[in-house]
Amino acid sequence: MTNPLDYQTSRRLSGTEEATYSQRGKAIINQLSILLKTARVHSPDNDSFKAQLEQSYQLYRDCLDEYGETVVQVQSDYLFFCGARVRYDNEGLAAPDHLRDLFQRAGISGFLTTSDLTKAELEQTALLLNEADRQGDLDFEGLQRRFDLANIGAVALLPPMDEKSSDENRDREERQFARRTFFYAMNNLKMVSNTMNADRPVDLARTKRVIHSLVDQIVSDDGSLLELTALKSHDQYTFLHSTNVCIYSICLGARFGLTKSELSTLGFAALFHDIGKTRLPLQVLNKPSDFNESEWELMRKHPALGVFTLAKTMPFEERCCRAMIVASEHHYNLDGSGYPALKRRRSLNLYSKIVTICDVFDAMTSGRVYRKVPASPEQVLRGMIPQAGYKFDPCLLKVFLNTVSLYPPGTLLLLDRHELALVVGKNADDLLRPKVKIVGTTQRLYDRGIRMNLADRNPQTGAYYRSIVRVAEPQEFKINTARYLLDEE
Repeated sequence: MTNPLDYQTSRRLSGTEEATYSQRGKAIINQLSILLKTARVHSPDNDSFKAQLEQSYQLYRDCLDEYGETVVQVQSDYLFFCGARVRYDNEGLAAPDHLRDLFQRAGISGFLTTSDLTKAELEQTALLLNEADRQGDLDFEGLQRRFDLANIGAVALLPPMDEKSSDENRDREERQFARRTFFYAMNNLKMVSNTMNADRPVDLARTKRVIHSLVDQIVSDDGSLLELTALKSHDQYTFLHSTNVCIYSICLGARFGLTKSELSTLGFAALFHDIGKTRLPLQVLNKPSDFNESEWELMRKHPALGVFTLAKTMPFEERCCRAMIVASEHHYNLDGSGYPALKRRRSLNLYSKIVTICDVFDAMTSGRVYRKVPASPEQVLRGMIPQAGYKFDPCLLKVFLNTVSLYPPGTLLLLDRHELALVVGKNADDLLRPKVKIVGTTQRLYDRGIRMNLADRNPQTGAYYRSIVRVAEPQEFKINTARYLLDEE
């Protein structure tokens, strides 16, 4: 999910894409203006208002089904739709002028709508905006409180644009929207899994929109979502692991040059690669000690269970068939070993080879099922490298190493000033000096982490402010890394 406050600069649209977005945006803006003006003279139960609301909602529904989210926003006195400037000729300025002036009087720069927008929420949005316009005494915070009281969860108001806002503020907003996308994806997977386990057909519209949002965010900037893959939870392991693997897979696929359409199909398959585990007994999945042979035999059935579950509950279409292939093959190695055992060796699907790498990396760093004690990301990567050629595709593994770097998000580092730093991102120009969050010293931990770039230098001397001494283990200093990854800044 791209940061709506920086749509204009973060999205690089082709000429054709920009024209399409501009055309869609013009239709949305014109219809919004009509809806708002109608709401000023007619009550919500009036037929004219109902007709305009229905037309507005259908326009939004079409855009949300395709894009996953929409943003209408004023930047530098121009209206933008999803990052593309909406262009008007001299005879069609009434609607954009109306919306731009209303936003200014209401103390906002625009608003974002998410894929679960309801008609009732769109109606409430129009009524509250008109009410704020009539009263003329609200600012962003005041209007936000009214939206919160009305329980409008699918519409996010955007504060007035500060054209001089710092990169730090934009980074913070990007992380917040990435976090929102991440947990939305995980919760959606939970709901879909419950439906599947009841052997009911699955409505995939929401899942497709979630995957689209993940792809959009990662193609724009994968750092904010990669940072969240360092979260590890035993209570939510199955869903968190699958969400992590989905993000890793899309990142790897993007680096490998897959198109957005291919990335969406890959992300979909990755999200459901372990769906068969939801059919296994919880006492086996959550067993704290090592498995015995009968439990391992049961665990090895989850690829086949995944295929049966997907085939039974999903429509027969390309992305669902791809998901079935990946569910079947993600424990089948390059040299023909692994499980399920096959009578005849076969070439693995590209998506399966990608998901296999991402699945092993996240599972080994989580300390579940295949390794009860978690290993540091650095240790896992060093252990995976010798397996290139017989377990992992060598080319894909090399791309994955470049994607997560030597110090992947979640790695704990000891610095030369006796500080402890949690890796939250990489520097493309210097993979040995990642972006980190200082969480304390060897003597005490901080209440909140402090972000820092290890590539920063003293401008007078040219020396680095801090350097890495070694990789540390969270258990060594009793650090709950999730706490610092999720703290509010």
